[in-house]
Amino acid sequence: MSSKRISGQQGRILAVVIIAILATAAGIWSAHLVLEQRQPGISGLEATRFPAPREIGTFSLVDQNGAPFNNDTLKGSWSFLFFGYTHCPDVCPTTLSVLNSVAGQLKDIPDNIRFVFVTVDPERDTPQQLAGFVKYFNRNFTGVTGTPENIDRLTRELGIMHLKVDADGNGDTYLVDHTASVLLFDPDGRYHAVFSPPLNAGTISHDFRMMRQAYR
Repeated sequence: MSSKRISGQQGRILAVVIIAILATAAGIWSAHLVLEQRQPGISGLEATRFPAPREIGTFSLVDQNGAPFNNDTLKGSWSFLFFGYTHCPDVCPTTLSVLNSVAGQLKDIPDNIRFVFVTVDPERDTPQQLAGFVKYFNRNFTGVTGTPENIDRLTRELGIMHLKVDADGNGDTYLVDHTASVLLFDPDGRYHAVFSPPLNAGTISHDFRMMRQAYR
């Protein structure tokens, strides 16, 4: 067996170990959120709602039209954020389809509601790539990208795990394992709640209506 093949196998084993560690960390983080899940006055939520909405640090990204996407962009509307990538084979298309259904179920609400897809694969997901991808699911969805450093800064703060996995062992193609939760930001631009998989459009819509009613 060649040293190159051994090296490739060792790399894949290391990737699996790292994924397991990240998954464990994500589970601990999620468990911590569940412990502080309910705010007074709301019962029956499937979503994890923080006792106090969380301010997040300054970040600077760009949307599919080249416009800035930052803390100020989140203000003035409810925002559902999902982190993924356009080459994702299953989880991302499924989740965006669910969010499209959520958007349809919330059409009667007069508030401005934004649905945002943030890439964890900025090397491939240019604004142009994102524009075509998100509009396939809903023409009003927003695609967001940025430098790897700025993406990493935001995902670390929000507890979004993502790890590039070499699919063929030589770096020509790769997948990205990532957190599959949907995050909710309130009109003050604060991290308000998180919806964990498995995701259901009816459940998300129901919980959002309850949280919106209790807001402020």
